[in-house]
Amino acid sequence: MQLKRLSAIAAILFLTACNLLQDFQRPEAEIPEHWREADQVQSPSSIDPQWWQAFGSQELNHLMDEALAYNNDLAAAAQRIEQARAQAKIAGANLWPTAGINGDYSGLHNDLGETQRKAGQVTVAYEVDLWGANRARRDAGEARLQSEVFARDALKLVVMADVGQSYFTLLSILERKRIATDFLHNVTDVLNIIEARFSAGAVSAVDLAQQQTEWATARANLDLLTQHQTLAENALAILLGHPPQQSVYQPDNFFAVLMPEIKALQPGSLLQRRPDVRQSEMQLQAANADIAVALAAFYPKLQLNIDTLLANPQPAGLALAMAANLAQPLFQGGRIEAGLEGARARNAELVESYQQTLLVAFKEVEDAAAIRKNSTLRMQALADAVEKAQEAYRLSEERYRVGAIDYQTLLNTQRSLLNAQNSQVQARLDVLLALVQLYKALGGGWAGG
Repeated sequence: MQLKRLSAIAAILFLTACNLLQDFQRPEAEIPEHWREADQVQSPSSIDPQWWQAFGSQELNHLMDEALAYNNDLAAAAQRIEQARAQAKIAGANLWPTAGINGDYSGLHNDLGETQRKAGQVTVAYEVDLWGANRARRDAGEARLQSEVFARDALKLVVMADVGQSYFTLLSILERKRIATDFLHNVTDVLNIIEARFSAGAVSAVDLAQQQTEWATARANLDLLTQHQTLAENALAILLGHPPQQSVYQPDNFFAVLMPEIKALQPGSLLQRRPDVRQSEMQLQAANADIAVALAAFYPKLQLNIDTLLANPQPAGLALAMAANLAQPLFQGGRIEAGLEGARARNAELVESYQQTLLVAFKEVEDAAAIRKNSTLRMQALADAVEKAQEAYRLSEERYRVGAIDYQTLLNTQRSLLNAQNSQVQARLDVLLALVQLYKALGGGWAGG
């Protein structure tokens, strides 16, 4: 009897039927043949998954390890993957028979005393996947699981880029503080000279008041930079998954950070190299399977009970049992039609989202490349400007001490030096941020499935 039951189950499991699920086709998209920036060298080489090490900063390496281990958003994304994994198991459950047991317990009283009667029956049911709906549900669940995996990988790239950019921003603030401190010292030295000259009646009160204003402004600017440093450190701590109060940093010298060369790959490689693009593609695959599920709702469903078939295994009995369990939808008030329309509209929406994701990916690469190129040129020019401004200020201070130039000339050279130094820091920061963004835009060495 047991052998007969197993044989019947096996026969049903191998029933073949029509499959309404269409093969997934990646949407057509306009892919440029080359990058707009002429200096982008096309190279088949891959990007190191630990791309941040190219900046030569041990502190940055440590921060990246901390973020990947303790970032709360990444931990939440891992739990979303587990949720999707459970949903995928549920979606595929209908491909297997369901088994249950019915039990009966009763007591009987007679002249000889009480007797007990127990009865039990195992029931096995199976829905024949006539139109591939259950397989489509399984495929949709697996595609959504992969979508969550790619979403986690995309978030990981965002977190790594945020850590790199936040750290470089912090270094630039510290460098500005150093510049502001030196500037305050210079302003103080000049103020001392003016105060001595004012006491001797050699300069007017206007010159003294103006230099005192310069000193107060320099002091206020230094305090503002200290505030910015605290805020930058707090933001970095959150990325690492730590309270700001527990953050201790050992920052590098801003100008000691290396600027690696990045060879961009062909634009078409982004279809496989960016996890957000793959995530969008998996969402489309799930939507494609949902259309098959909606189509199958128009056709009959066949639910079989193995015990009923075993009770009458002859062909006539088998046919009768199958006919009795065949359900054909007739009128659903437009529910079935609306379900199909909704599935197709959702698929069309995701096609547009996929193409938009690609366009944004191309734009991010182009933006980062343009900023890197032009900021590098600006940084090189500003390095010369700083050198000349330092020399001009040194000469002006010397000449002012001996009374060869007026105060306004010295004040102008002071301000020119400060502006040139701050502009140089900003240009270097723009290059570093663009490099991080370019790594991220190119997929950051990601090698997903």
